Parts: sequence; structure tokens; C-alpha cells
Amino acid sequence: MPLLTHAFNSTAIADATYDTDTQVMQVTFTSGKTYTHEMVPEAEWDRFCTASSAGSYYGSNIRGRY
Repeated sequence: MPLLTHAFNSTAIADATYDTDTQVMQVTFTSGKTYTHEMVPEAEWDRFCTASSAGSYYGSNIRGRY
């Protein structure tokens, strides 16, 4: 099961992991809170990791959708 990780240079998001087999993404905020999102397509993970603002992208495209 490939587990992808990404560290962010963000004031809101510290890092995130994504399991390509289960499509489970975990996002850890700079506050220390971690949120788990299920059924996240890999393409969504890719867009999240390359967004110009990870926090804005998360709020607009991931939170509340997965």
C-alpha cells in the first residue's frame, strides 16, 4: 500500500498523507489537529499538494466533501 506524504510551507497546514490503495487522506494542521478524509481521488490529492494555497484549497475543495 503506497503511502504518499507531503510537507507544506503553509501557515495553516503542516503536512498530509495519502494512501493510494484506500483513498484515505490525513491532514495535520499547524495547530496539531489531524483530520481524516475518505474516498479522496488521487487527482484531488495531487491538486491539493500543488495548490498555491493549501489552506484555501483544503477549505474550498476537501473539507466537507470527503
